[in-house]
Amino acid sequence: MQRLFHRVIWLCALLLAPLAAWAAPLDVAVSILPQKFFVQTIGGADVRVQVMVRPGFDPATYDPTPRQLAELTQARLYFAIGVPFESSWLGRFQAVNPKMKIVYTQRGIQRLAAATGRPGPHPNPHIWLSPPLVRIQAANILRALVAADPAHAATFRRGYARLIDIIDAIDTKIGHKLLNVDLANRRFMVFHPAFYYFARCYDLEEIPIQIEGKSPSPKELARLIQMARRDHIRVIFVEPQFSQRAARTLAAQIGAQVRIINPLPENWPAGMEAIAAALSEALASTSS
Repeated sequence: MQRLFHRVIWLCALLLAPLAAWAAPLDVAVSILPQKFFVQTIGGADVRVQVMVRPGFDPATYDPTPRQLAELTQARLYFAIGVPFESSWLGRFQAVNPKMKIVYTQRGIQRLAAATGRPGPHPNPHIWLSPPLVRIQAANILRALVAADPAHAATFRRGYARLIDIIDAIDTKIGHKLLNVDLANRRFMVFHPAFYYFARCYDLEEIPIQIEGKSPSPKELARLIQMARRDHIRVIFVEPQFSQRAARTLAAQIGAQVRIINPLPENWPAGMEAIAAALSEALASTSS
């Protein structure tokens, strides 16, 4: 009798093992926190997302930890987005996990250099801060998830529709918030050119202090001071991932405030609204 009981338990375990594997979430990895929101919204409980660039770190220079590389061996998909650290690490990620498929979510997006507004060898990577460009990324994510896990395709499509609704709502809300900004005062100053695509989307102009990763020379700093005085800049924005020294030096020269806005929010809708609110307030003070 006991032997029969053990055989039944063994047979049940054998039959349920494929079901358990099928029911397990799809392990995926992303480069930055906003991507986690996009993938999780589409995938829901059927995906498990690992983020490589931890909060407070710069995606241009980030080095993953040994623990992150070990966890990456479980991932079926890696969602790239074109941030600089990927150029050094994607090949190594593939070596750590040869079965993992790399999905380039920036596919179909023309990325531009912030300095020229044209395609170039060093395009601005911050495409997650433009709702129209996020719609393209969402479509790329959906296709990859459905291909990797067709059994949950219907769930993924519902999640995609939900994400598109969120993107559209945020786009409309930000557009209304920035609609009343004086057309003559739509320029804002930042340390790092993270808000280039955001500015293009809402007919603003970003003035970066740092160009292609370099702090300004004394001559460039003098030019920025002259420009800020001419445009009555009252606020200089910095990101929490960067030093504030150059921004504070410039702010002291023109009597401006330094404020922090985060281009890498984990809660993408709230982060986008916070950016819009900060810019709206700063641009209103410029016109006063």
